[in-house]
Amino acid sequence: MKIDYKKPILNKKGKPLTIGMIGDHWCIRVHKRALALQRCGYRIIICGRKVSYGTDQYPLFLMWHDERQFKNAVRVMINEGADILDFSNEPDHPVRWIREVIDEMGVGDHVKLVTDLHDLDLIRRGFITKNEREMFMKSDGLIYVSIPIQEKANYMHSVTKPNIVLYSYCNQDIIKDVVEEEKVIERKGLVYQGGANAKDNEDVNRIYPYRYLYDIIKKLVEMGNETHMYVGNVDAYDSHQETGAIMHPPTIYDKLMKELLNYKYGILIFNNEKGTEDQVNFTLTNKFFEYTAAGLPSLACWCPENMKLVDKWGVGFTFENISEISDCSQLEEQYPEIINNIEKFNKEVYMENFIVRYENLLAELLGVPKKGVPAKIKKLHKFEYGREESNFQIY
Repeated sequence: MKIDYKKPILNKKGKPLTIGMIGDHWCIRVHKRALALQRCGYRIIICGRKVSYGTDQYPLFLMWHDERQFKNAVRVMINEGADILDFSNEPDHPVRWIREVIDEMGVGDHVKLVTDLHDLDLIRRGFITKNEREMFMKSDGLIYVSIPIQEKANYMHSVTKPNIVLYSYCNQDIIKDVVEEEKVIERKGLVYQGGANAKDNEDVNRIYPYRYLYDIIKKLVEMGNETHMYVGNVDAYDSHQETGAIMHPPTIYDKLMKELLNYKYGILIFNNEKGTEDQVNFTLTNKFFEYTAAGLPSLACWCPENMKLVDKWGVGFTFENISEISDCSQLEEQYPEIINNIEKFNKEVYMENFIVRYENLLAELLGVPKKGVPAKIKKLHKFEYGREESNFQIY
């Protein structure tokens, strides 16, 4: 028996699920999922280490500094009626703490632990840590950010428990301002938003080489592009000043999304010219969805999984080398067509149309009826994710 698509999943007491969403950093991917779930009728209670964008939009927000506080926050969530405890890594080890509280309270029969796997050492560094292995073992269900990561992690961790892929879509109404067509054509400049390494931070550049963007940004400027950067870390803001890019200080998410409307192209490029960085090869980024939601065609290079999505939806341009981008003048003729594709994309590709993947995962874990899914939504999921096995949660 399936329940109505427009209604929330119910627990065994006949009430909409209460979902406790926990993280070290309440990042934008967590907020996107939480907001979509709240709009579907679920009670969302949240926990993080600091106040971040969106934490004011939920009925209960808990904070923690150490293991003692973390476990107490988990106990509060369970006593508040949480059916699901949803943890977003990194770090990985708090999953162990959640499992210890579930076992201590004896609620494992009706409280399930789901982990949203934002980043894995297996992918980024090429080996499995003890904490990562334990995280997989102690979770009841898993969420991945892309299909290639799902395939590799499921194989390397011998995963047999329920798991899904859910991309980092924007919410439906994140952009409320409509940009008139003539003003779209008048947009100027390239923009990068997201993390970047400080130029001279040798340790960070060794561990995360794909986020060393200094030379890439400098090259885009030298080719004649007005280039803007919105970076989340102050050290990158300082060190990239000399690239010639126009630097913007860390900007809160909703304001950032509005400012993106001013630019013509979104920079979707990583330091991965040799294709050696699996974190880039296999991952889909938040920034692709942010650019597209703001109506910006992506300029995608050296990020294979992102490039596939850009080409599939026709919402940007892909390049084998950044030198091909030049000053972007050669893109002008195709620009209106790409903008038209983006408008179509934004009418149906948003988190609220895909969150049912997660909802039905929870239903399976709790042993309650799943949602029925309309044919139109099924078709959308099939086009987006392709394989039947990655869609099993929606049927």
